[in-house]
Amino acid sequence: MEAAKPIVEAKIEAIEAAAPGKGKKLTPALARLQKQQEELRRRQEEKERAEADERARIEEEERQEAEEEKRREEAKLLKKQKEKEKIELLKKEGKFMTKAQKEEKARNERKLQQMIAAGVKVGGLEAGEEKKKVVYDNKKKKGGRKNPAEIQVRQPSVLFSLCHADNIIGRRRTSYG
Repeated sequence: MEAAKPIVEAKIEAIEAAAPGKGKKLTPALARLQKQQEELRRRQEEKERAEADERARIEEEERQEAEEEKRREEAKLLKKQKEKEKIELLKKEGKFMTKAQKEEKARNERKLQQMIAAGVKVGGLEAGEEKKKVVYDNKKKKGGRKNPAEIQVRQPSVLFSLCHADNIIGRRRTSYG
């Protein structure tokens, strides 16, 4: 149809150029041909207009999708930022726990509840019980703190024990001193 179009248009143009000068009417065949040409041109224009509208609609949809994706990305970044700030605050307060630490704490809490349910008394939970104060002291007595009377009284017993131990072994002590 496209190849026939230029030939038909050339004939119509030749007739139209001759017609106005002489005032002749178009023949029915040429009028029909002209109508077909107009119809074809109108269809092509509608098709081009529809394609342009479709392209515009697709571009608008893509633009909206891009905006929506951008909004989602911004929301995601904002959420991440808030989470980081929350973690930093917990770290400053000394309350931050990793996932593994949280799981371990929950597991220990479940075990504790099971023990309480079984009737086992768990130390450290009762409010009336007070902790004893730890006293760090050297249990060995130092020699310089003893009274001289105690030292003299103890010496013969120490010598006796030494002699007794030597007698058991089979040795004799000749000097006690």
